[in-house]
Amino acid sequence: MSDKNRQDDIEEIKEFTVSSDKTRSERKKNEMASVLAIASWSDEKKKIGAVTLFVILVAAYLAIGILVCKLNPVVVCVIALIQVMMGVLLNQNPVWLHVCVLLADVIVGLFVGQVLLMCMALICYAAAVGTLEVFQLNRGDGV
Repeated sequence: MSDKNRQDDIEEIKEFTVSSDKTRSERKKNEMASVLAIASWSDEKKKIGAVTLFVILVAAYLAIGILVCKLNPVVVCVIALIQVMMGVLLNQNPVWLHVCVLLADVIVGLFVGQVLLMCMALICYAAAVGTLEVFQLNRGDGV
């Protein structure tokens, strides 16, 4: 840990221990305001935000796979499609199954020597599942 990060952590701890209840309350209120701002979005805006985030994450995955990991673009795109398809097919399953898929991604990355690529792939998987959840929660029937 760098000295700057350590100093920031120390300052934050001092602020928390020395600050008054009012100051902590104000800070907590400000933190909640950003969460509530997203929660107050309309259903359509939430869907657009989820899809936009998903597209950005997949584009980052493709860029990292092709430019950083120096892999064939076809291979990177096929892995991305597999991750998204698994996310769609396993969407309504229990959380432990999603955890197994995420662990399998990391293990495959270790075996093939592309941990960064497979960690990005698991982020694509999680983004696909999260986007589907946003769409299903806003449909109203939960199915």
